[in-house]
Amino acid sequence: MEKNFLLFVFFVLTNILQAQVGINTSDPKSTLDINGNLKIRNVTSVTSVNSNQTILLRDKTSTTGDFEIKEISSDLLVVANASAYYASKSGSWSLLDLGLGTFWSKINLTGASDTKVGNPALFNTGVYTAPQAGIYTISYEFQFPAGVNLEALGSKRLGIIKNGSTIWDEKIFDGVRVSILGVTLASVPVTSTSLTSLVQLAAGDTITFAVNVSGLLPIDITLLNSAKVSLYIYKISN
Repeated sequence: MEKNFLLFVFFVLTNILQAQVGINTSDPKSTLDINGNLKIRNVTSVTSVNSNQTILLRDKTSTTGDFEIKEISSDLLVVANASAYYASKSGSWSLLDLGLGTFWSKINLTGASDTKVGNPALFNTGVYTAPQAGIYTISYEFQFPAGVNLEALGSKRLGIIKNGSTIWDEKIFDGVRVSILGVTLASVPVTSTSLTSLVQLAAGDTITFAVNVSGLLPIDITLLNSAKVSLYIYKISN
């Protein structure tokens, strides 16, 4: 008799442990089915998020979700290992030939002396090295406080060069000419020109900030070197 009673108790407890429990519902659809609000009064705070952590959400899809709690990778919402870099210099910089045979020269800014934000080791003589793979946004700007005659910089371009040889993006120096029947009556001096772009980089890929100096006279290059040059590059996506 005692043996049968123990078997009965074991059977009941096993079914209770394996049963679906419903709170405020008589027809639970999962191990724990709560038809109502849930309050959690104490949680541990974190100051950063990494790929080992996940985010919980409620799936309201009527056919597949049925209000289940599911998890997604935090990498989908947060840019993992985001990096940002910014450098600038007001005049007194030089140009270095890239050796591409197309009159492209890189700006001679260095991480050690011209970095304003970010890791100086990632930037050397106008070349930025991507610390990790991802999609990066880039901004590259020249500012001429006193303006430069458009004829001096006509057809000259800013350039973003990927991995030392591929011209990823370029832009002619901004300026305005007023002309009638092909005859230039007036031109507005160039005061600033900026180039923005997006680029996919692998870890170790490089971005070179360059200027096309084809046909520039030494005096024009001196004017170019008097400009304030600034750049930033920021990882926006994995």
